[in-house]
This record gives sequence, structure tokens and C-alpha cells, in this order.
Amino acid sequence: MSEPRIPEPGMPEPPLHERVAEVWREALRLDRLAEDDDFFEAGGHSLLAMRVASRLRDELDCDLPRRAIFEHRTVAALAAEIERRGAGA
Repeated sequence: MSEPRIPEPGMPEPPLHERVAEVWREALRLDRLAEDDDFFEAGGHSLLAMRVASRLRDELDCDLPRRAIFEHRTVAALAAEIERRGAGA
């Protein structure tokens, strides 16, 4: 997986949904991904889900359990869960 992108000084962080979608697109090697696309239907599998959860934990500095992608299978649902946990702001 690629290194986390560091925003240029003075540039705001992209919205959480966009950050989650970017990680998913890179992991799934997709050019496009809608917020309601299912991670597993888009080509994801359990090992990739754990890698994505780990990367999101690191990038967003949040306590995101590995099972989160299994329980929140779309970008929108996972971003909402991350927000609920108070991370990604």
C-alpha cells in the first residue's frame, strides 16, 4: 500500500468520506468507487479488509476495529462509524 498523503501546508484535509474512499480505491485498485458500493462486492476480501482497517486506523488516528469493514461495508457507512467514534476530524 502507498504511503499516506500529507496535505500541503495551509490546505485543509479532505472530507472524511473522500479519505475513506481514497484508501478503498487504492486497496481495490479501482478508479471509481461510489459511497454506497459494497467493499466485498467491489472485489475486497477479508485480508484486504484488515489491511484497509489498519491503514485507516493509522491515517485517521482512530480506534477502528478490524471487523468494522465487515459491519460497515460501504464508504458512507464506514465513514459514519469513524465519525461516531470521534475520529477523522
